Amino acid sequence: MAKIAPFRGLYYNPQEIKDLSLVATPPYDVIPPGEEGRYRQRHPCNIISLILPEGAGGEDRYKESANYLHEWESEGILKREGKPSIYTYEQVFVTSSGETKKRKGFMALTKLEPWGQGSILPHERTTPKPVEDRLKLMEACGANLSQPFAIYSDPAGEIEKILAQGCTAPPRYEFRDDDGVSHRLWQLDDRRIIAEVEEKMRDKTLLIADGHHRYKTALLYRDRMRERHPHYTERSPFEYLMMYLTPTEGKGLLILPTHRLVLPRGSFDPGKFHSALGVYFSLQTFDFKNLGGEKIAREALFKTLDEKRRDRYTFGLYIHGESRYVLLSLKEGISVGGLLKGYPKVIQELDVALLDEFILKELLTVEQDEVGLTKDRDEALEEVHKGRYSLVFLMNPTSIHQVKRVVDADEVMPRKSTYFYPKVATGLVIYKIDPNEEVGLV
Repeated sequence: MAKIAPFRGLYYNPQEIKDLSLVATPPYDVIPPGEEGRYRQRHPCNIISLILPEGAGGEDRYKESANYLHEWESEGILKREGKPSIYTYEQVFVTSSGETKKRKGFMALTKLEPWGQGSILPHERTTPKPVEDRLKLMEACGANLSQPFAIYSDPAGEIEKILAQGCTAPPRYEFRDDDGVSHRLWQLDDRRIIAEVEEKMRDKTLLIADGHHRYKTALLYRDRMRERHPHYTERSPFEYLMMYLTPTEGKGLLILPTHRLVLPRGSFDPGKFHSALGVYFSLQTFDFKNLGGEKIAREALFKTLDEKRRDRYTFGLYIHGESRYVLLSLKEGISVGGLLKGYPKVIQELDVALLDEFILKELLTVEQDEVGLTKDRDEALEEVHKGRYSLVFLMNPTSIHQVKRVVDADEVMPRKSTYFYPKVATGLVIYKIDPNEEVGLV
């Protein structure tokens, strides 16, 4: 049973920050190191100073974040909500095919449950280092600075209809980000609306789409706080985590593929690699000269890859220095089970598993740190054209139904096999965890 609750969010005061695009960022884990400075230069109170503190002047970086948080609240830059609230959040964006989509969801507290048990389920593994980093930050600040993103099933759209009742006034925030995504946020403190949403969510299962490390961090933080506050109750604030929730059936739920860029450490022979691929895959060539140039060949590759989106085990390939693109399609009669021995059947069904565990690991014999990742296929090709990588594999996206099948089988998805887009903006609202308060009470 998913248990949600309202909370008194800490938010950027619109009287002080009139344009939220100056202070909001993407989630911390998708901001490349070279991009941090761009956000810092936009505004002295950009959320980047909280989620990715520098530790300037030798100061402990986590303490620096906590100091900024306290300072901004004291100065009225950040303001605390007067009443427990939930937050309706809408994003409008344009896909690579030119289609305009709208994703609707809401932010609320969610009662924490053990990892992989109960009604909150992960689909990826976590690694210790990011969890350790986020835990130190959470300890220093006593707050959730950004929210994991989870999905739930609501075929009739009942929750969206309830939330719409509270969105008749203009939103608190409305801004456009660097990717051209429009963000709109409404604050709702109507007890009737909140109670109805809470009731409808009780029978839901939540699948974590983004923010697995943040969820695991919250569990560790909760355990530490339980030791410090042995008289905790179910309404203790550290028993909850701020999350963004959106329905699986929403038309704006989009998963992008994560393309693989490869830079082998050892020698690489393109001819031998093509021969090895030819044993297992049919190779369709898009020759630059025959098609009238690289641009036309690129468009033809993309079009064909898109058309084969529902076909399993299809990849685009480009090798540096060649004047052609190649489409790989697994040959009829080739047993994936034979190529991915030891892997569960539900994992064998994934394109990304065949690519990572057979093509990259067995045919190319490359390690994980020799593989770069990007969601943009034009950028992926350009990286190889410029010689920064030796070759690239372009992928079609994993479907949400495939993700759910993996989770239902008590398995986890391969590394970086989903990129939910657009990302939830950081800086819309912060959950301040005060052990002296109780969830849902003013």
